[in-house]
Amino acid sequence: MSSTTQVTWEQFLEMEECEQKQELLDGELITLPPARLNHADIALKIFRLLESVPHGKRVWHEVGYRLRRGWLIPDVSVSWPDQPVVDGYIQRAPMIAVEVVSPTNRPSYIDKKTAVYLEEGAAEVWVVYPENSSMTVLRKGNWERVTETYTCSLLNLSLDLRTIIPPQQS
Repeated sequence: MSSTTQVTWEQFLEMEECEQKQELLDGELITLPPARLNHADIALKIFRLLESVPHGKRVWHEVGYRLRRGWLIPDVSVSWPDQPVVDGYIQRAPMIAVEVVSPTNRPSYIDKKTAVYLEEGAAEVWVVYPENSSMTVLRKGNWERVTETYTCSLLNLSLDLRTIIPPQQS
């Protein structure tokens, strides 16, 4: 479970660095617990796959984006070729945002983040569900559920979930 506090963007910038990952959305400061091993492993596999494909885009792992509604840090992201950077902060939503869902994530918060990414210009948001070995790919106006292979036309690559998400242990 995450903890929340109300702050402005200016207050957020003035805060001392925190050991835990923090996001700011609609004035709400969200402190997130450290990623569990399975979560981190899946995010790293997706990062490495996206980074290994020559597509001319920057791939990031846990890098924040300054949005109109706050500051969000997708687990993995692919930025637009012309993504602006101001004062060292990437502006606007990434081209692709990837969120790996953990048992501690509130579904309402994941839904809100997904909507914000799309509202603020993301072409796709991938929400990965390790518990049922699936991924939902969201775009403005539509979505698809993936259980095996997803072909991403934006990056000209295929993602095989069976190699990304380890089989569930009993």
